[in-house]
Amino acid sequence: MRDYFNNIYVGLRSFWKGLSLTFNHMKNKEDLVATLQYPNEKWPIPERNIGYDMSEYNVVRSRLHVDMDDCIGCLQCERACPVDCIKIDTIKPSKDSDIDCGITSHGTQKKLVVPRFTIDMTECMYCNLCVYPCPEECIYMVGGPNENKHEMDYEFSQYTRDGLIFEFATATDDEIISAGGEDYLKQRDSKKSNLKDGEELKGKEFVPEIIEKAKKTTSSASAKAAELTHKSFSDLDDKKQRGLAKKTFLLLKKKGNSDTEILKAIEAELKEKDLFSDQVKELLVSLSGGGGAQSSSNSTSIPELTHKSFSDLDDKKQRGLAKKTFLLLKKKGNSDTEILKAIEAELKEKDLFSDQVKELLVSLSGGGGAQSSSNSTSIPELTHKSFSDLDDKKQRG
Repeated sequence: MRDYFNNIYVGLRSFWKGLSLTFNHMKNKEDLVATLQYPNEKWPIPERNIGYDMSEYNVVRSRLHVDMDDCIGCLQCERACPVDCIKIDTIKPSKDSDIDCGITSHGTQKKLVVPRFTIDMTECMYCNLCVYPCPEECIYMVGGPNENKHEMDYEFSQYTRDGLIFEFATATDDEIISAGGEDYLKQRDSKKSNLKDGEELKGKEFVPEIIEKAKKTTSSASAKAAELTHKSFSDLDDKKQRGLAKKTFLLLKKKGNSDTEILKAIEAELKEKDLFSDQVKELLVSLSGGGGAQSSSNSTSIPELTHKSFSDLDDKKQRGLAKKTFLLLKKKGNSDTEILKAIEAELKEKDLFSDQVKELLVSLSGGGGAQSSSNSTSIPELTHKSFSDLDDKKQRG
């Protein structure tokens, strides 16, 4: 029981001591409270006294300042900066310009207009190396021996980085234009616009210049395609292909046939001799300006075969079976021609083959369809024997 009441006494005594200390600080907060309500309250700055006069105190590391009236745009401070925090642009007025750049306090005639003199203090390492090479002593650390030029600025913290990027240039746009800096203003405004677009997460837009350039490129490609010669087929690896293509070209060129007709004839000749290959097809497409002969452009549609190619079928069963067969064979790596043949066989086996299916397979195969479809249409297998059934000898000939 004694310990119980003793604990209560100790607790109340500790509580009262704590409150007494708090009340005492509230009553005498000017003498006892150490916390400052910064920035409204600040500690006084003690006087610097290291045994030297302030004018001789040259090791001050504070904010950089530039007297633009004395800057001649020599760029020596920019070159000396080891962290590239100083950015300077200069414009040399043309000879016929009447602009007067001014004279420095040292009597030096200024020959350049300085439209930009930026110092990023967030990157500055306070090395003071930029100060020494300046011939006009226009850049310096404030305070210390430069107290008479600019007072000490030891508090220049900001909430954003922009507040620590100092621009000292005073040249107006009119002065820049007078010095012949129209291009400089355009580039400056363009950079600002790009930065703004970047902040707003805007991508590149197709401006008229880019569209015009694309048109010129297309025109030059078309012009290149028009320059068809027998040397255009020299890149073919197979000697027989190369020889037959050149022979056909020269023969038809003498007769005055157009390039499109020549390319179609070369394709037909190579197919008839069983010499047509992927390299030939790509060459014919490129020589025709991206489209090739008509049959070449049709054949280029084969690689674009997907399961969606059969979505136009009206019958649900036909559509489902065609897509299922396509996906199954596509995974196995079968070619588009093999897939179309398999789809045709599956539909015929299930008694789902129709005229719509046949037309679709013919169009997807580039005009030829699967083999059985091409047999039924007989158009892809067109040869000189295809006209043997004509009764009239003159017609046949």
